[in-house]
Amino acid sequence: MSTPRETETEAFARRLSELRDGSGRSYGALARRVGVSASTLHRYCSGQTVPVEYTPVERLARLCGCQGEELTALHRLWVRADADRGRRQESGAGAAGREVTAVPGEAPEADPAPAPEPLAEPDEPGRRGRRWAYATVLAAAVLALVLLIAFAENFPSAADRRQSAAEQFGGGANDSSQPHPDGSRSTAPASPDATASAPGDGPRVSTDHGQRPPEATASGRSTAPSEPERSRLPFTWSTNDHIWQNGCGHTYLVNRGPAHVPPPPAEADAEPWARSVGAVHGADTGVRITVQGKSDKAVVLEAMHVRVTARRAPPKHNAFRMNLGCGGALTPRLFDVDLDKPRPIARSMAGNDAGEPIPAVSFPYKVSATDPETLLVTGRTVGCDCDWYLELEWSSGDRSGTVRIDDSGQPFRTSGIQDRPVFDYGTGSGRWNPAA
Repeated sequence: MSTPRETETEAFARRLSELRDGSGRSYGALARRVGVSASTLHRYCSGQTVPVEYTPVERLARLCGCQGEELTALHRLWVRADADRGRRQESGAGAAGREVTAVPGEAPEADPAPAPEPLAEPDEPGRRGRRWAYATVLAAAVLALVLLIAFAENFPSAADRRQSAAEQFGGGANDSSQPHPDGSRSTAPASPDATASAPGDGPRVSTDHGQRPPEATASGRSTAPSEPERSRLPFTWSTNDHIWQNGCGHTYLVNRGPAHVPPPPAEADAEPWARSVGAVHGADTGVRITVQGKSDKAVVLEAMHVRVTARRAPPKHNAFRMNLGCGGALTPRLFDVDLDKPRPIARSMAGNDAGEPIPAVSFPYKVSATDPETLLVTGRTVGCDCDWYLELEWSSGDRSGTVRIDDSGQPFRTSGIQDRPVFDYGTGSGRWNPAA
C-alpha cells in the first residue's frame, strides 16, 4: 500500500522543523529573534499555517545557519506552500459562498460559461496543422516553466502577495464602510466629531513602506525622492499591523451580522480576512516593524514618535474575538502606545519568556545587514476611533533623517469596542455566538 504523497505545505513545515531541531534552540528563543510569537513559530513548523511573508522564514533560516543554496531551496518550498495555501483558501471561500445567503449589495454570481462545442475530425492537412499547434503549446509550456523558476528566484513584494491573498478571500462588505488597501481603514467620510492632529503633532513624513523610503529634508519634511536618493538610504524595513497577542488574541470590529462573517483565520491569514469583511482593529493594533541595514555599517535608530491624524467616535459595529484557544509562554517586549492620551508616546515595556523576564529596551537601537531588529508596537484605545502612524528617526555616520512607518501609505486605524456586542466563534457549532 503506497503512502500518501506529502503536500507542499507539509514539505515546507518539515524543513522548518528540521532547521529548528538542528539549531538546538527552543521555540521561544528563536521566536524572539525572528519577531513572531512562540505559538506562531510552532504553527509554522507543524504545518498548521504558512507565513504570508517570506521575511520571517529567511530570518529563521539565517539564525539556524542556512546559506546559499539552502536559502534558495527553502524559498522555493515557501513559494509552493504559499501557492498551496492560496488554492485551499480559494476553494474554501467558494464553498462558503455557496452556503451563505446573499447579502444586499453584493454582486450576484456569474453564469457559468457554456461548454465548448466538440471539434469535428479534421482532414489530413488539418492534422498537420494540429501537430504544429501542439508544438506551439509545448513551447509555451516550456516558457511558462522558465518564468516560474524565475519567479521563485525573484519573488513578488509582500504587498503584492497580500493583495492577491485578499482577492482569494473575496470581499465586499455590505455597508458604506468599505476597506481600503490595509484591510481596516474606512473610506467613508469621517464623523462630524472627527478631529485632525494638533499642530504640534509634527510633520507628515511620507514613505515607500520600507522598500525605498525617502530622505528627510533639512526642515524635517520629506518629498518624493528620486531613484538615486532611494537607493542611498542605508536600511530597509517592513511592517505588519495584524500581530495578535500570543498569536491568537485579537478583536475586530465588523459592520456585519454574525451569520455573514467567516470563521476566524490564523494570525498569518488575518490581513486578507480583515480586508474581505472591512474589519477595523478593535481595542488595540499590534504592529511589527522589522528594520535591517544594507551593509555591515551600523545604522542607529534614534527615536520613535507617535502621530495621531484623526479622532472619531468608535463605529457602532459588532466585535468579533479571534481567540482560538492557542497561545504561548512568550510575552515579547514591546512599545505601548495609549492613543487616548492627548499626546501619545511609545513606552518601552518588558516581556516574559516562560517565567524569565525579557527586559525593556528603550531607544537607541543599532541595526546592520547581519543584525536586524524587530520592534513591536501596540496602539490601544478605549473611546477613540483613531488614525495614527509612527516616525522613526535614524542616523548613520554623517547622515540622518526621519521615515514614516505606516501601512502602505495609509495610517493605522484602531477603534474602541466599549459597549459593543461581542461574539466568540464556536468550533463545535461552526458559528459565531454572543460572548458569555
